[in-house]
Amino acid sequence: MRFLLRYLGVLLLFGIGAVHLYEYFADHYRVVPVIGVLFAINFAGAVVLGLVLASPLSSLPGIGSVPIAGRAPQALVALGAIIFALGTIIGLLISEQGTLFGFHEYGYRTTVMLALGLESGAVVVLAGFLALEMRRLRTRPTYRTSL
Repeated sequence: MRFLLRYLGVLLLFGIGAVHLYEYFADHYRVVPVIGVLFAINFAGAVVLGLVLASPLSSLPGIGSVPIAGRAPQALVALGAIIFALGTIIGLLISEQGTLFGFHEYGYRTTVMLALGLESGAVVVLAGFLALEMRRLRTRPTYRTSL
């Protein structure tokens, strides 16, 4: 189940990035000051988070039996991705209710609803993955090395 939630989260992150890249070009957000740059950064951030979450971080080299990335690298990435998706939702809600960097979003057209669905889905799926990952880490035996 962890595997399924993890890779579903990866796909949702890629979807978030794709929607923001589409809006950057097709909806001409690239010409909107500050917001255009934020949409490009959102695309890049979603792709990077998705790739890192998909990578085998637990196989990173370590010192002795202690990995450099710690015991919970995927859990930390999932937490970061949840914060990223929530931040994107909050940014949209702010721009709907008022202005964000002088920009006001009007109406819930298809791409906005798709973005909200993907971002909400990512939060739910990655929260589920994070909960299972934390439970797994709590039950994993701790190995001590003697120096």
